Amino acid sequence: MRQLDACSDRLRNATVLAFVVHQQLSLQGGRAMKRVWLVFALILLLVTGLAVPAASAASPPPTSTWHRVNPDQNNPAPEHERLRCIEAAVWVCRYDKVPEPALNFSWNRTTAQFVGRDITASWACPEWFTECAAVTQVIEGTATYRGAGGHPFKVLVDLILIDDEVLYLSWVDFGFACPWYPTFEAALEANPFPLPFNGVDWPAQDCIFAS
Repeated sequence: MRQLDACSDRLRNATVLAFVVHQQLSLQGGRAMKRVWLVFALILLLVTGLAVPAASAASPPPTSTWHRVNPDQNNPAPEHERLRCIEAAVWVCRYDKVPEPALNFSWNRTTAQFVGRDITASWACPEWFTECAAVTQVIEGTATYRGAGGHPFKVLVDLILIDDEVLYLSWVDFGFACPWYPTFEAALEANPFPLPFNGVDWPAQDCIFAS
């Protein structure tokens, strides 16, 4: 907005300057002076015209961040998982884990990169997914996971959005989807358990499975 205001000021100042020059040249008269005025006006239009597109360039695409408490008891303790997305024509998301030492959570260096597109119009909700009626948008693509010291592997993933309140991340070929929330606090509230983690009382399993 500031850039647009600056460009408007520049254009207004250039217009005033052009008018002053025109008046001076008109007083002096002559075809040569008129030609000078025309060239000068064209230069002003070119300079001010170039400034406007740069200021009115498209704003950056929206972003979102999602959080999940992973209750998988194959891990030493629950995990705080995070998914950060750039929501353009092509969605790009980064998955990682957030250390939570004060909560006695587990953590490792597993990361993933997701790239996908909106398939809402053509998406068929699987029979096992219990939230079909509430779905507002589906982004499908490939996530490439990289574990600490392991080989990367690819998974077909659907990001299933329920308004802006819940995102279900589904591993399509594996037949399950797990809920994610806009804040870590919301993720903890959705699946409460004693904190800090005491090594015994785990959060409940909250994923939806095909069988």
